[in-house]
Amino acid sequence: KFNLAIKTADITPAQNQESLMLFAESLLRDHQPAAAAEILQQPNVRNHPNQAFWLGQSLAGQGRFSEAVTILLPIAANPSHPFQAEAAFTASSLQLSLSQPDAAINTLQLLNSSKDSSIATQAKLRRIEILIDQDEYIEARKLFPKQTAISSDLLPLAKFLNGRMKLAENENEAAELVFTDLLANPQGQTLRRYHLAAIGKADALRKLGDTVAATESLLGFLQNNPASPLLDPIFQRIIEWLPETKITADHPTLLRLAGWLPQTSPPGAGLINSAAITASAAWPISGQPPTELEIFSMYARAIGLHRIDNPVAKIEANQLLRKIGLLAPQHTLNQRSLITLASWKLDEGKQEEAFFLFDSIFQTAKSPIIKGEAAFLEAKIAYDRGDTSLAAELFIQAAKLLSDDNQEAAILNAALSRLKENPESAITIQSDNPAMVSKLGADLALEKALAGDDPAAAKFALLAFLTQNPDHIRAPEARLAIIEASLSIIPPDLALARAQIDTLSGKVLPSDLSPQLSLAELRLSDLSNDEEKTIELAKKIIADFPETPGSSEASLILGKTLFQSGSYNEARLVLEKLAVTESGTQRGQAAFLLAARAAALGATDQSREEALALFDKSIAIEGPLKSLAVLEKARLYIDLNRLPLAISSLRKAYKATPLDDPSRIPTGILLAEAIYAQGDSEPGEALTIYNDLIDITPNNSSQYFRIQYLRGLTFEKLPDPKDPAKRRLGEALSTYFSVLDRPTNPPPPEWKWFERSGFRALALLENAERWQAAISVASKIAAFKGPRAEEASLYARQLRLKHMIWED
Repeated sequence: KFNLAIKTADITPAQNQESLMLFAESLLRDHQPAAAAEILQQPNVRNHPNQAFWLGQSLAGQGRFSEAVTILLPIAANPSHPFQAEAAFTASSLQLSLSQPDAAINTLQLLNSSKDSSIATQAKLRRIEILIDQDEYIEARKLFPKQTAISSDLLPLAKFLNGRMKLAENENEAAELVFTDLLANPQGQTLRRYHLAAIGKADALRKLGDTVAATESLLGFLQNNPASPLLDPIFQRIIEWLPETKITADHPTLLRLAGWLPQTSPPGAGLINSAAITASAAWPISGQPPTELEIFSMYARAIGLHRIDNPVAKIEANQLLRKIGLLAPQHTLNQRSLITLASWKLDEGKQEEAFFLFDSIFQTAKSPIIKGEAAFLEAKIAYDRGDTSLAAELFIQAAKLLSDDNQEAAILNAALSRLKENPESAITIQSDNPAMVSKLGADLALEKALAGDDPAAAKFALLAFLTQNPDHIRAPEARLAIIEASLSIIPPDLALARAQIDTLSGKVLPSDLSPQLSLAELRLSDLSNDEEKTIELAKKIIADFPETPGSSEASLILGKTLFQSGSYNEARLVLEKLAVTESGTQRGQAAFLLAARAAALGATDQSREEALALFDKSIAIEGPLKSLAVLEKARLYIDLNRLPLAISSLRKAYKATPLDDPSRIPTGILLAEAIYAQGDSEPGEALTIYNDLIDITPNNSSQYFRIQYLRGLTFEKLPDPKDPAKRRLGEALSTYFSVLDRPTNPPPPEWKWFERSGFRALALLENAERWQAAISVASKIAAFKGPRAEEASLYARQLRLKHMIWED
């Protein structure tokens, strides 16, 4: 609306200026800072009193923190500006992001004289928090406001900061009371601050000398909050507070931890088997991954058990640490567990095993570069398991140890981790090197575009990246991603994909991108239904890039295209070769299925026999196409007139298929069809199947119509229990009417079974010489205006003429 307003010719310059400002603000709130900045830099808005504030916000949104601070600071220093407080708070946050805590404190001091006492208090509390984070507790205490000056909405934050300061000042009893009060009144607190209060209370109890109560407070808190985001610092304290000596297996902490262990034990022989094989090797592995609480509990209990002077406890401790590697191999505690195991092996004099474990983690533990690489890998594990905050911290640690390209990779990944943690935030490259910030900033923009799940949004983001960075070293990668996104959207943007392919075709690409470009061109040809070119391109990729993922995908597309073109024998040869190469995979399952289809359509009996074996190979692979392979094999059995085999396989599949499985309906329908085709069987079993299926299709009109139609046909063939000489035509008619009486607004997705039911009811009424009812049904079918409406209308007229039945 604002965009329309500024284009209106009859508004005044002042109105135009105000509309532009409101338009820029709306763009910022819609996360479009660059577009907002363009408007705010137009000549006719530069003299607006709020222009600088919103421009600063737009620069911050683009990650241009230093520029944003420069613009916002004069506003923060102007008490008469309507956005003074917002400018000061934003600028101080940006300065903290730039590792400038002293500057952030100075900025917040500008609000000391704010006319709004609540704002002044909030700024003071933020300064106190920064000082506490820097361990400057004395200065923080000097600043702390009187309770009467703190508004109710700021009271939880003030209490928390006061508790932290009292803990630092050794006023432990007072600190414990503050944190206890915060835990009892969670309203107004962030989740992290609430959990930090639990840690603060435990720290206060420990400093009071009551380690048992401190540990119990944390254990009790975990019992009620098992998914705490602060498990790591909590368990660090639990482990630290366990007795180093004179500990027994019945220690209360160890017993509590035992209750949080995974219930199913893994095999005794782990990834790194440093103990003899035991009977536990036969135990199954749980299908469910362990929770974070279970993983931390395994580690903490292992540390405690190892402190017991008992060989059985030490064996269990070793097994628990190896169990972490089995159940959670990518968890950050796995590496810590291996380091701990290695330390224990050294203590036990088992140097060979210890050095093997150390080597597998560090290779060269004394080298800063190796340590940096270890931190980098640990960060990657944390990122993969979703702990992006820890991942960012570890990537930063790795960057401090690494250099050159490796350092750049760590800094970039730290930014990407922060972006994953908060996709809506303005994340930038944190470095004092301007050249690195510029270079990695473009990489970050590209990674952000590549990370999107929506191909349409990714397409536009990647196009924007290329507009801003046309000569970027990764521009070819961006163009390839645009091609993939263009081919993935519905409908695909074939023209854009073709344009990008043409642009890349004339360039020298890195070796890893050439196969991707060829594969993208193949997908484009496939989606364009150009069978001849698709076959040609697929064969070229298979020849040029053998034994690669691209070659595998090209083989599947080649086999599918040959099949669609009717070259069944050639398609089968390609697909069978692929299925053997991709043994046990979903692609292999698809290849076996398509090969079986091709063989089933072959011209010889031998080919159809071989199709059955190929279907079996597809069925043997657990994957999404298994049920479809079962159905198609049964269909082939029916075509080969091997009805008992078809019925047997379908009965087994139908019985094993859950009620909510989409394959249950086609399996049941085909089973009933096979039963019908076997002339010596009773149709009652088919009716039972249809009755089962009708209960799970009420919300799918197409399936409902089809099954009701088939039920009706079954009733027509079944004898009436009261008079076996008759058929159950009344029930059949009621079944057909249940279809006709179902609302058809909106119209059904397809009319086939709806109209078949209607015409079948019409035939039964006509056979029963119920002419008036037959005419009504025919007229009703015509009224729905489906594909056979004209046929039904003509039928109704013919019945009226033939039997001289006229409308009033």
